[in-house]
Amino acid sequence: MKKYAIAMMLVFGGLVPGLAQPALAEQADYVFHISIDGLRPDAITNLGAAAVPNFYRMRTQGAFTDNARADYFYTETLQNHVTELTARGVKDPYGNVGPTYSGHDWTGNSTPPVGATLATNKGAYVAGAFDVADAAGLNTGLYATKTKFSLFTQSWPTYIDHYSIVNYDSPTVMTQMKNDIAAQAQGYTFLHLYNPDKEGHDHGWMGTEYLNSIKTVDGYLGEIFALIATNPAYTGNTAIVLTADHGGTGTGHGTETVLENYRVPFYVWGPGVTAGADLYALNPTTRTAPGTARPTYYAAGQPIHNGEASNLALDLLGLGPIPGSSLDSLQNLAVPEPATLGLLALGGLLALRRRGRLFDGGARSRVASNPWHV
Repeated sequence: MKKYAIAMMLVFGGLVPGLAQPALAEQADYVFHISIDGLRPDAITNLGAAAVPNFYRMRTQGAFTDNARADYFYTETLQNHVTELTARGVKDPYGNVGPTYSGHDWTGNSTPPVGATLATNKGAYVAGAFDVADAAGLNTGLYATKTKFSLFTQSWPTYIDHYSIVNYDSPTVMTQMKNDIAAQAQGYTFLHLYNPDKEGHDHGWMGTEYLNSIKTVDGYLGEIFALIATNPAYTGNTAIVLTADHGGTGTGHGTETVLENYRVPFYVWGPGVTAGADLYALNPTTRTAPGTARPTYYAAGQPIHNGEASNLALDLLGLGPIPGSSLDSLQNLAVPEPATLGLLALGGLLALRRRGRLFDGGARSRVASNPWHV
C-alpha cells in the first residue's frame, strides 16, 4: 500500500503548495557523482570553451550554477566530501554536534586512523549515498585521489563494491574506474580528482599551473563522456552531477568566510536535464541565489549546496533520500524544463513512470536495520 500512498502524494503534491516536488528529469540507470577538489567556477569561465570543452559541454547541454555553496562551517576537503556523500552539514544549522543533532560531525581534514568511522566519531550511524544505492541492488564504486578518503571505505565497507584510492594519482584512479565499469556497470559511481587543489596550494589559485590543472581535469571529464558514448548500457541512460568541495584564493582555502573559498560550481548533465539552464531559474520557489552572501543553514532563502549532490544523484536514479540527511532531503532540486514541472502541477502522474525505484518498499531495508541508524 505504501507505493499508492506515495503516488497520491505526487498527484496532489502538484496541486497543494509546499509539498515536495521531485526532480523529474528522466530516470537514469547510472550516475557519476564527480567532485573536483578546489575548483573555482570562475576559472572555467576565464579559460573558455576552447580550453575546457567538456566543462562547457556540462554547461551547454546540462543545467548549472557557478554560485553554489560549500559547507557553511568549513571550506576544507574531507569535511565537505563527507557533506557531499551524506547530504548533511558538518554541524547542525546552529553549530551543534553530537549524536542527537543533524550534522555528520566530522571536523578533521587528515587521513583517519585505521578503524575510525563516521559512526564511531558521531556516536550514531551516519548513512550515505552508498547505503541507499547498495540497498536498492545497485553496483557502486568510489574512486579518490587522496588517502584521507579511506574514511569512506572504513565507514561503509559493505556498501562500496569497488574502490581505488591512490594519493595524487588521477590517471591510475581513472584507469581503475574504467576497468571496473567495463567489467560490471555501476549504478552509482563517486569520483574525486585532486588536481586543482594541489596546484592551488603549490602555486596559487588562478595562476598558470592551477588553470592548466583544470585543463587536465577537463580531459578526464572527456574520458567519462567517451565511456558513456561507447558503453551501450550507459549511452542515453547516464547522468553526471559535478561539484566541488571548496574554491581557494592565494595558496589556501581554510577561511570559510571568504567568497572565493565558499563559492563552488554545481553542474547536472543527463537525459531530461534542461540544456543551458540556470539551476536557480529552475528552482525559483525552493532555492535562492545568494549573490556573494554566505547564508546560514537556517536562513529563509537557501542557496544550492555541494551537499545536495548525493540526494540529487539518488533522485535521478529513482531512489529516495539518504536517511537522516538534511540537504535536498525532500529531493526537490529540479533539473528539467519548467514545462515538465507544469505537467506535474496538472496531475503528477508523470513521476510514476520515472521514479519506479522509489516504490520498492524493500529498497532501504538494510539501512533501516543497521543498529547505528537513527
